[in-house]
This record gives sequence, structure tokens and C-alpha cells, in this order.
Amino acid sequence: MTISRVRELDPFKPSTGRMPRPKRKRGDDSSPRFSYSSSPNYEHEALPTTTCIRILELFPGEGTEIIRCSLTVSERKTAPPFEAISYAWGSGSNTRVISCENRKLKVTTNLRDALWKIRDPVKSRLLWADAVCINQKDIKERGYQVWQMSEIYASATRVLVWLDLPNPKSGDFEYLFDDDFEGATTESAVSSGGRRGALHNFVGQLDSIQTRHGVLDPEIQLTANILGQLFDSPWFTRLWVIQEVGMAKSVQALVGDTKLDFVDLVRIILKLERRTLLMDQLGLFTAGIANVFTTFPARSRELPGEVDAEYDFLELLEVTRAHKASDPRDYVYALLGHPSAKVGDKPIAVPDYNKSTEDLFFQVSVKILEQTKDLRLLSAVHGRDESALSHNKTSWTPSWSRDAGVLSIGLYRDRYYDVLYDASAGMPCLAEVTMPGKVLRVRGFVLDVIDEYTSTETPHKESGLVVQKSVHDLISTALNFNSVKKSTQSKLAALKDIGQTITAGFRNQDLPRFEADFAAFILHAISTSSSALKVAMTSILAPQGLPALRKLAEEGSLDEIYWAISRFCTGRNVFSTRRGRTGLGPEILKKGDLCCILFGACVPILLRPLEKGYKLVGEAYVQGVMKGEAVTELKRGDLYEEQSFDIV
Repeated sequence: MTISRVRELDPFKPSTGRMPRPKRKRGDDSSPRFSYSSSPNYEHEALPTTTCIRILELFPGEGTEIIRCSLTVSERKTAPPFEAISYAWGSGSNTRVISCENRKLKVTTNLRDALWKIRDPVKSRLLWADAVCINQKDIKERGYQVWQMSEIYASATRVLVWLDLPNPKSGDFEYLFDDDFEGATTESAVSSGGRRGALHNFVGQLDSIQTRHGVLDPEIQLTANILGQLFDSPWFTRLWVIQEVGMAKSVQALVGDTKLDFVDLVRIILKLERRTLLMDQLGLFTAGIANVFTTFPARSRELPGEVDAEYDFLELLEVTRAHKASDPRDYVYALLGHPSAKVGDKPIAVPDYNKSTEDLFFQVSVKILEQTKDLRLLSAVHGRDESALSHNKTSWTPSWSRDAGVLSIGLYRDRYYDVLYDASAGMPCLAEVTMPGKVLRVRGFVLDVIDEYTSTETPHKESGLVVQKSVHDLISTALNFNSVKKSTQSKLAALKDIGQTITAGFRNQDLPRFEADFAAFILHAISTSSSALKVAMTSILAPQGLPALRKLAEEGSLDEIYWAISRFCTGRNVFSTRRGRTGLGPEILKKGDLCCILFGACVPILLRPLEKGYKLVGEAYVQGVMKGEAVTELKRGDLYEEQSFDIV
């Protein structure tokens, strides 16, 4: 293939000329036969302009015949209609050879398998797949191809999601899905005839399935097991796929030989997520699987009233932290197609794989401060890594590490379940970044000092895996903190405060509803405990007595409390302060850390004092100050004193 070359490329200026095309006609296989042993390796030729793309023509074939294809070059805006593949790369060492223009081209096994399934037996298909259509060895090309990646997927006629499975023979997906799969996503669906899929029936029964201690219906458990195999697909853990499906005109998911509308699958998962305790009993992990695929406008518009309609770039970076990329810089670059990835009319970042990860994250942090005009950014520092507080690291810049289990308390603008966080009472953010030390200067005041604390997690006795402590253990420990025991409040009032603490203020705008939900949760915990523990648990968790607890629990729902505790306690410690407050803070907090109210942050922030300046430990929930109560005290001038903090 002969392609003209240019010396200097402007990554933002498209070519005005036509692209030279190969002389060989499409589907022409008259060139020398392909041989695994003697055929040369395929080498990508340089693209004429930075707005060009390569289109993969997949030649007809059946079964496991060798994949044969060719690559042609076109300006993206004038490219012929094509479909784009969204898939998980898999291990770079697990590769297979395909024939590209009768030359050997290595691709991952996952992509080879996807091409097998996508290939038509009688006609060619025009596709785009990043591993083949981008020269991965050319760092400069990778940069400007990544820059237009979102537009490539937006230009595709359809995006094909290949859900590769760790054990593809283990799931009976014909049993799971049926022709009326779309009907399973509606509130009241009538089958169009034929056998209803098990998933259809499963979703229809969700509201009536009881979360009692005991054996669940075998068909329900079987359906959950097959769904679990589907959710184990590596595709659901890959970061790049979020933008790929988010920018698409339409999305089709491929599961083995089954094809289904991707948005219908998302609807199903969103319904499952509402039954948190049931999903845990079934061993089905659904938390956070679906909502990331609704963060781009094209998908959220297809789910009106079911998802949050708008994310800013900070929220997008946070909500995607469960998803992986081999290069940490892609934590930012993989999301640049989102409409929030701009400050004014300028991009928040431009892909440059010569830029260091540290420099990129600092640059993005500064721009987020400029974009949001508040300190929600500080809530993205999860405080799980003690080394982040070393003297040679900037503590206030998030590393965007893949802390999938930690759910931020103060980062999101929209709150779950009638929650209000406004610890700084709307005081304006007065943040300033100074160079060359990368110091963040903010205003606020010291609220309190950390006294005692306990982890919310513990190693499992048999497996050694880290698991969450029982609610009984957490509450018992918190009630025995010295400063809490000295409090003059009643046992029931102290219990409610700790309940608010371990749920991070769940329904703090509707406390009667919280008390009913918390009572239902406590009653469930007592009723499902062993007979040896029941008396002790009742004494601690039901100081008002079981009859009063049962009465209060009648109008409550335990699922939402279970969700709040399981999500907000993960990766955190419960602590007390010198003034007797209880709180929830990061794993690396220590006795003596300062609990501060910083203007522009909606939750308290923990700082560790140094000889000069402070290190950021992380965000915190502190019971009794989340609605600006401490700022009211500051204005009275009795307890607190406003000051500047230099965070290094």
C-alpha cells in the first residue's frame, strides 16, 4: 500500500484532500496466500493527517477459519459507514495471528474471538477496532487517535459490545434471554408468545422476593448464577468502554450467540441494584455496574427518570474509578469525549503520552478547581494509602487510583435519599494554588481533633479476605469510645447518632423516615442472628425494647440502609473526637488529625499538621455538623477561629 506522507502534522487541522486508496479491490484475495510460517508481519504505514482513521474490512468467513481483513485509510468525516467494536483487550501476552492483507498481525485472543462472532459468512463488514486501526507502537499517533476516539465511536453506525466471558460454556444465555427481552425492562410486560426468558420472570418477581434467612427458589438462584457469569465479563471492568458506548448512536451487546439491545440490559441491572440485600444473598454483585454507562448524554436520554441526567468532569472521574486502564493517564484521556471535559471553550486535557502521570493529574486538578469553583475535588482523595502523605508527594491532588470500594461522601452534587451536606454553610471557596511548590491555600477553621477510632473492616477468619464488620460490632465499639460514654445523651439518642454516622447521614432531611428504615434494618440484624447473640444484640441495638422496635420498623425499608452502610463504611474508620462527636473517615486517619471545616467543601476535611503546612488525609462525615451548624458557632465567635491552611 502506498500512502503519501507529510512532515509536519497539525493535530487539530483536517486534511482537505482525498485519501489515496489501495489498488486492490475489496474482497480480492488473489494476492499470495497467507502462511503462518512464511508471511511477513503487518506494518502500519503512517497516516497522512491526524484526522485520518483506518477502517478494517473484515472478509467473509465461517466458524474458526482464520480471520482475513484489510485496512484502508480515510478522513474520519468522509469515511464509509462502519461499525465500531467495544471489547476488553485481555492479556497482551495472550495473542493470536490474523491475516491482514496476507501479512501476519497479532491481536489479543479477545479481539480474534469477537471478529469470529461478528464476521458474516457471505459479505464483508467495515469495522473499527482500536488495537488494529491504531498503530499502538507509535506514541504520537496514539495521542491524536485517542483525541478523536470519541468522535470515531460517535461516527459509527452502531457500536458492537463483545461481552467475552471467563467461562463461556458455563452460562445458558438462551435460557436467560428470550425474544421478548425488551419487555422484561418494562413495569408490566406481556409476552409476545413463545417461551419467556428466565430473566423476564426474575425481574417481574423482584419486588415480591423476600430477603429472609433461608433457601431461595432454585430458579431464582440459577438465574442469578447465570447473570453473575455475565457480569464477570472483563468488559464491565474496562474504562475505555464507557466512552465507547456513551458516544454511540446505538449499541448492541453480543453474549455468545445471543444479541440484545445494550440499553435494555442496563435497565435490567438498574432494577437489580434496588434490591441490595437480595443481590448479596444471591451472590450477585451489581453495585455500580450500570450507572457508569448512563453518564454520557446519549445514553441518559434513553433512560429518562431512571438515572442522573448530568455529570461534571470531577463526578465522571470519580464514578469511573472501578474501571481499569493499563496506562494511568487514560483515567483522564478515556473520558475526554464527555461534554464536561472542557473549561470554558478549552479542553481540560489534550492526550500526550509523553507527559508524566503526576503532571497530568496536577494539571487536571487545577482545572477542576477552576471549573467547579468549590473544594469537592478534595473528596476524591480517598485516604487509603499512607505513602500519599510522604513529603515528596502533593497530598491534595487525587491519584485517581482504582479505589472501587470507596464511595465518596462529599464529591457529588446530587445526593442519594434526602441527604444534605453543607458543612461550610455555603461559604465561598477561596482557593489558590501557588507554584513552584504546588501548595493549595484555603480558608476555614479547626472543628475538632480525632481521638479514638476503629476500622469498619476485618479479615475473614477462614478466607483471610477483608470483610465488613457486623453492625453490632461497629455500634458496640462506637458506643464505648471514651468521649461518647461521657456524653449526657440517652442510649437511644446515641444509637441514632451512630446510625447516622455509619450511613453517612442517610435521609438526614427526613429523620422520621430514617428512624423507620434503621429500625427495620436493626430488627432484621437481630432476627437473623444466632440464638447466642440475640440477647446481647437486643440490649445494645434495641434499648427501647423489641415491641417498640417492631412498631417503628413497620413503615421502614432495610434495603436502603443496607446499601448505605455497605457502601459508605467500605475503606473507612469510625472515629470519635475530643468533644464527643462521632464520624466516618479515611483508613489512614490517626489520633491527633485535625477535623476542619474548609470554605467551599460541603463535608469536613481531615488535615495532618506538619512543621510547615498540612497534609490532606481525606474527607469525613461528622455527626451534628453536616448542615452548617459549626459555621453558625464560628460567626458567634465563641468556639472557633477562622484561618488559612496551606495544604502541601
